Amino acid sequence: MIPRLLTNVHDVAKAKPQSAAMARRRNNADALAASPTLALAILAVFLAFCARSASAVGSTPHSAFSYKDSDPDGPSKWATLQKDWAICDSGTEQSPIDVAKVEVSKDLGPLENTYKAGAATVQNRGHDFMLNWKEGNGKLTLNGKEYTLLQVHWHAPSEHTVNGTRFDAEMHMVHEDAAKEKAVVSVLFSTKAGKPSKLLGDLVPYFEKLTGKQNATEEVKDAVDPAVMIDKASGYYRYEGSLTTPPCTEGVIWTILSKVSDASAEQIDAVKSEDKTEEPNSRPTQKINSRVIRYYEGGDKESTAAPGPRRAGPS
Repeated sequence: MIPRLLTNVHDVAKAKPQSAAMARRRNNADALAASPTLALAILAVFLAFCARSASAVGSTPHSAFSYKDSDPDGPSKWATLQKDWAICDSGTEQSPIDVAKVEVSKDLGPLENTYKAGAATVQNRGHDFMLNWKEGNGKLTLNGKEYTLLQVHWHAPSEHTVNGTRFDAEMHMVHEDAAKEKAVVSVLFSTKAGKPSKLLGDLVPYFEKLTGKQNATEEVKDAVDPAVMIDKASGYYRYEGSLTTPPCTEGVIWTILSKVSDASAEQIDAVKSEDKTEEPNSRPTQKINSRVIRYYEGGDKESTAAPGPRRAGPS
């Protein structure tokens, strides 16, 4: 292709700014090449911006913090690591909590969802395993608002406790509405009965493949239906809290199923195997302050395995 020749003054006038712009770009490139310190400074600012952006949506890289309190980036120091993590210490509605005193609430009802089976992947995020669906996976309706299910992950031992009792593991089903507000459904697991979990049994092979492989992902062979993760007959505890990882954003609606699910010791070990050391990945419980925990009894009262909280009376 033959380049078009400049045939008039108008073309020449348009070409001059382009030449000047090219010259500026060359000068900028030369300046960066001559100043490695400046280039590194620009890179540092860019990475810091990315980290803040990730924190804003609750997807902070797991390499940015630790669960060991003795570490310089452990839970008691999260608030000091970044400015927008300060609420991890100063917040008054932080999670997790100990579920102890509750109010039986007659205005709560069974959980409504439109979950559906779909193709999913499992990712090793460094501190946990995350289950994610490739396409939409349904919604949860709370207080007339729809929350889309984003992902599911596990903590071992459990983050929430009931009357001071900590369970072997806890599954978080993380949802988000159109305004980016979060709602989390929590399922507690116990090995006390010695019965395996079908859900965990189906996923353990993928946990094992991903052990020690941070950020690696495996496709799940069969479709995964999140509807089977929630026992519709179970009661639940409802309160307002926060994300349990930095930036500890508050305003999260928590729903903790009161019926504890069974799991085998081997399955719990697999849940903890993301980094081969099987270290805990649970944040310590936080002060409840003036918050009220509401309780919906559900239809299967006899099989509620969680210790029965003291009831402050109906609301």
